[in-house]
Amino acid sequence: MKELKLGQNTAIWRRLVAGQLVLALWCSCVPSAYSAGPAPVGDVSVEGNSAAIQNINRAMQSPDARPTNAPTRNNLQSQPTIVLPDMGDPGGDALSRVDERKYGEMIMRQIRPDADYSNDLPIYDYLNQMERRLLQAAKKLQLGGANEQGSSAYNFELFAVKDTSINAFALPGGFIGFHTGLIVSAESDSEVASVMGHETGHVLQRHLARQMDKQTTNTMIAIAGMVLGALAMSRNPQAAAGLMQGGQAAAINNQLSYSRDAEREADRIGFQILDASGYDVNGAPGFFQRLQKATGIMDKGVPTYVRTHPLTTDRIADMQDRARTVPTRNVPTVVEFYFIKARARMEQAGTSSGLYDLKNTFDSLSKQPQVGKQMEGFYGLALIAQRQGKWDQAESDLQQARNLAQKASALGSPIQRQSLSLEITASELALAKGRNEEALQIAQNALRAYPQSYAAGAAMVNAELKMGRTNDAIAWLKARTRAQPNEILWWSMLSNAYDQAKNVPMRHFALGEKYALEGAWPSAIEQLKIARSAGGADFYQSSSIDARLREMQRQYRDELKEQGKQFPG
Repeated sequence: MKELKLGQNTAIWRRLVAGQLVLALWCSCVPSAYSAGPAPVGDVSVEGNSAAIQNINRAMQSPDARPTNAPTRNNLQSQPTIVLPDMGDPGGDALSRVDERKYGEMIMRQIRPDADYSNDLPIYDYLNQMERRLLQAAKKLQLGGANEQGSSAYNFELFAVKDTSINAFALPGGFIGFHTGLIVSAESDSEVASVMGHETGHVLQRHLARQMDKQTTNTMIAIAGMVLGALAMSRNPQAAAGLMQGGQAAAINNQLSYSRDAEREADRIGFQILDASGYDVNGAPGFFQRLQKATGIMDKGVPTYVRTHPLTTDRIADMQDRARTVPTRNVPTVVEFYFIKARARMEQAGTSSGLYDLKNTFDSLSKQPQVGKQMEGFYGLALIAQRQGKWDQAESDLQQARNLAQKASALGSPIQRQSLSLEITASELALAKGRNEEALQIAQNALRAYPQSYAAGAAMVNAELKMGRTNDAIAWLKARTRAQPNEILWWSMLSNAYDQAKNVPMRHFALGEKYALEGAWPSAIEQLKIARSAGGADFYQSSSIDARLREMQRQYRDELKEQGKQFPG
């Protein structure tokens, strides 16, 4: 049995255990039927030890809520065909969208540093590109919340979690998480999109906000710990049992579970979004039918999700009936889907022994008669060879995957001819073999094709830094941090670029911004103090450092004041 990893969240876990709170899997919309571990405990409300809850509240109090780091969505202006009522507008006592965003950001601040948060940029790009496509359709349909502007708008951000269970979940404020196990188990991108549309429906119809008013902060705090703890407990199931044995353990109920009406509403909204965005509407009933079969043959009982969010025959039949109303259309799966499946398998492989088993899986897939499985297999073999430093083998397997993609296109399949995953891997391999100009050219072409891609931007900067073009890298990263000032990735890369350029004050300035976005105010303030005293900055840079230092100190002081603590110095 693997040891429970506390990682950077040790302090949070200690408080949770001290308070004897029961942590459980977050509100999800796909049962973990295929998970190797125990079934998820379900949705929870927090009761009992109020002092412990207050400690958690103080410990996890968010600094100023920051906007999303998700790529900017394209505006879509189109004459709507159907105007639906906004069923998700709660009463005056419910959480505002600003409050939802604040709590969502607070939760994400705790999730991002976790070891099981996926930093695979092509997967991140894939999920967010799909979500932008769905949101364009939602805007066209004028669904509630999709066309809002300013502070009342949802800025969606999707991310992956490294876990083999089949799961997806929506958090307050537009954050949606996908387990890698769901991506791996899906048989088409339409199936992934069907789950995403359902989760988007929950967010747009404000199902969480309907059940929580402004006084339920403690419940929201518990969700943060719940999300952090679920994966750790899946690695050590006894940890969950230990938490539940205490006499003061919080009672589990369905306060956060979506009602059957909400599930049907999310099904309806998700179907409309799926249809309007051009995906195969049969993706939802097909995927859920397979999951229902899996839950029927489980030998460990029915997952709690199926009890609190029942995947009933009626729900599946309703989805099938809706699909029958739509004219049949052939929607082939895009080639990128198969490469993302391979990357998702890599993300959840873990140990070296896991890689050995995964290599056998990819080898088996490469010999399957279906072209999609062959592409996944050869691309996966390329990723494993790359991980092992076998550059020539990796390039050979990558070329096999590329040839298969071109073959599928030549046979008349209208799949996209260019794959972001293929190009990113090609750039990385060229860079590893010293073909720096080629690596840079591949990355630049990918960025032109996918201007909102994080993976392409990072690949380009890495190539520029390898070639010593630090000024080019710094100029691009400065522009990107101005456009996306709340994205940790760009500040981290900018700090590295300044370090290579021997610009000490600006290196510490960028590092301070990174720490500030992570909520690590003491470290952020320390970095700016180092930047101020390092010397070498021009007048404009020095003024920016001083102003930012004062702002960070104010934010940190306000946070400590809310916690009843004294600002040090």
